[in-house]
Amino acid sequence: GDMAENQHGWDDVKRLLRNLQAPVYYVPGNHDVHTFDLARYRAAFGKDYYTFRVKHVNFVVIDSQLLGNYDQFGAPVQQPLPPQMARESKRMLDWMRDRAANFSDDSIVIGLQHIPAYRSADFPDAKPYWIISDPYRSQEIDLLHAMNVRHVFAGHWHLARLFDADGITWHIGPATSWLPWGGELGFAMHTISPDGSVQTEFVDLN
Repeated sequence: GDMAENQHGWDDVKRLLRNLQAPVYYVPGNHDVHTFDLARYRAAFGKDYYTFRVKHVNFVVIDSQLLGNYDQFGAPVQQPLPPQMARESKRMLDWMRDRAANFSDDSIVIGLQHIPAYRSADFPDAKPYWIISDPYRSQEIDLLHAMNVRHVFAGHWHLARLFDADGITWHIGPATSWLPWGGELGFAMHTISPDGSVQTEFVDLN
């Protein structure tokens, strides 16, 4: 998530990633999608929520921008979604409910979304901007459990974090470009074992 701020930046991202010898899967972030420009993202990248499979692992990409209004960074309470986005949110949640029937109790399913549903205990900012808030959080968590998701890979915080909340391990990747609270620029490498366990290594860019 947060590939760039505009179409020019998105074009740069695609150009930079074009030569990777691996598939690339995009996840929308709050700088990519707002409450008024979802169609622009879909025209550039295609679906904003979808599933894919790598070897024995199923991945569920979730558009966290459909789980809250993140247009105002300093809002003391999270603002409601406008009607059109609220309808899109319901479509995605219904889609997640339908997908849950495809996964058995022994399926390995990993969630991917930009904004985490919970804070780690040491997260430095209490604004609602940084997490999914109710009523969307409860709905999403119920559906993640129904899909047998035990790990979610996320971002948004610019910090590397690994913590458990509501039966799910949240793997928060650090930023590659900007660190509002210090730390090290970098990325996360996830190793998923045949039994579904996940080992995360945070790699510093320097």
